[in-house]
Amino acid sequence: MLAKLRIFIHILLALKSSIQKPTATSLPEEPRFLPLDLRDCLVALVCAVVAAICWCFLTGRIDSRSWQVPLEYGVKGVDGDAQAVFAHIKAAQEGEFPPFLMKNVSRLGAPYYANWSDIPIVEEWQYYLPGALARWIGLFPATNAAVMLAHVLAVVSFYYAARMLGSNRSWAVAGGFAFGFAQFAFARSIHHLTVTHYWYIPLCLVMVSWITRNQMGEWRKPRYLLSLAACVIIGMQNPYYTNMFLQLVLLGAFYQYFRAGWKPVLQAGGLVVATALGFFLMNLDTLVYHSIHGPNKGALERPYIWLELSALKLVDLLVPPPDHPLLGWMGEAYYGVPGKVKGMVAFPGEIPPSCYLGIVGIASLVWLVVVSVRRLVVEPGRSLPMEAWQVMWILFYAAVGGINCLLGTFGLVIFRSSTRYCIFILPIVLLFAALRLSRKRLDGQVAAVLAGIAVLLVLWDQPPKMVTWPRIAEDARIVESDRNLAARLEERLPKGAMVFQLPFMDFPESPAPGVPSYDHYRLYLHSTHLRFNFGAVKGREWTQWPKTALGNSLEEAVKNLEKFGFSAVYVNRNGLPDRGEGLLKAFAQLGYEDVLHSELGDLFCVLIRPVEHPVLPVGEVR
Repeated sequence: MLAKLRIFIHILLALKSSIQKPTATSLPEEPRFLPLDLRDCLVALVCAVVAAICWCFLTGRIDSRSWQVPLEYGVKGVDGDAQAVFAHIKAAQEGEFPPFLMKNVSRLGAPYYANWSDIPIVEEWQYYLPGALARWIGLFPATNAAVMLAHVLAVVSFYYAARMLGSNRSWAVAGGFAFGFAQFAFARSIHHLTVTHYWYIPLCLVMVSWITRNQMGEWRKPRYLLSLAACVIIGMQNPYYTNMFLQLVLLGAFYQYFRAGWKPVLQAGGLVVATALGFFLMNLDTLVYHSIHGPNKGALERPYIWLELSALKLVDLLVPPPDHPLLGWMGEAYYGVPGKVKGMVAFPGEIPPSCYLGIVGIASLVWLVVVSVRRLVVEPGRSLPMEAWQVMWILFYAAVGGINCLLGTFGLVIFRSSTRYCIFILPIVLLFAALRLSRKRLDGQVAAVLAGIAVLLVLWDQPPKMVTWPRIAEDARIVESDRNLAARLEERLPKGAMVFQLPFMDFPESPAPGVPSYDHYRLYLHSTHLRFNFGAVKGREWTQWPKTALGNSLEEAVKNLEKFGFSAVYVNRNGLPDRGEGLLKAFAQLGYEDVLHSELGDLFCVLIRPVEHPVLPVGEVR
């Protein structure tokens, strides 16, 4: 009992000391503004080249043939969202996804259009830029390049962030590779492309450090003005990361309020306003669309249960994935292997698992815990490291039953996958370790050798098993089958012909049994002039017309489709109990025997006969 009381007293003393005025030695020297000397630029360039080569080797993208195949195609398992990413980039490739402006995609949502401005899309640049590149090199190579760039930028961003905070070059490089090649990035990949682009988080942490340590500088100084500009860009990125960045900024401002008054709080407020400006600009088209058509409450439905199913768990940070080269048995026991091993965890969160910090990250976290406990128990006069407060706050907010879940009980079900905040914990602990190691009096060559060993350990430990050509060839066959079917269909149908897709699925996040949420985009990706009914945002009356306007029999449905101007019916066999055999026979009995089958036999298209003067199902839509 006395021991527990002593620890409690030490905690109170640590809390008290953490808000006292800093002594002359309590803070490190003020970090440099920007490490832009020639040597740093050369090191960053070398890191970028090495990271790109390593990525190509690890993913099997080592020749032009493999680059034509996407990292994941989205027709099986949890990577189904990849088709949505491809569709957004395809729309940008065709000039129908302009940043800031209305996004009405003419080849989707037939016979109307796909009203993508009806839902907020903040990360527009992450689709637009690959789309612009796709005009030159093709859709899938451009998407692969976007993923590779996410890894490379993460390495370089961490390097610069560590240098700005005072780390030496060797440990900054090692931390950069541990961050850029995080297991999180490989797990998110294409199907969560905007989540994979977490590269700027270390730079966010630099600004958080400046606020927390009261080192932001005066209002008109270059450091603060550059931070404001960076915050506008951050507001245009993934909302999950924007949310946690602002939380840490305000946490640091609250800390400084007790030490330096209102000035840091006002500076933090400026960063919040700048970030909100970027967020507002990215959602301007949605605000305008809703002002014209009214709000769409049925577009995105987020039940509370997802806040718990996909919440962050501390153990997830420590357990490697089932395909780990040495410790995979731990991942199999914990997560299980579909169809083989039942895992011990009831709610595995987002699949594939992505929270594993890696051996280097776990070692850095343990180091932070040891230093923090030592200061609580042995050195109660010293404040806890800033990084300890940040990690504790993230866990307090994102863990099962944390603040995010609490907010969800009041209806604020916004950030349903708080497991993603593990990617904030990783750079925090890596920066802590890099700065600590930089203070050690090690010979420069010794530090470089140790950092090199750490990089090799990262490349062995954190990425998944290397992708081989047979795995790439399997995806290539599916891509080629879809491409050939789209080409044959375009040969048979006039320009602008409309294709109705079965089973009928709403957009977004509305899968059918056996068919992922965005599988109906497959032929759109490979066509140039066909129009498809899938892709219009649900919740509007005019997007729900197939539920009411097709009738009660196949014959009536086909006649109505012809009346509306459709030229073909596309069927995904995986969405029908008998794989569509009964539907094929029914079409044949009605006299529709002109059928195109995909080479792999999973899709077919029945050609029908549209009327010369079609009508719209529910009339004109503004």
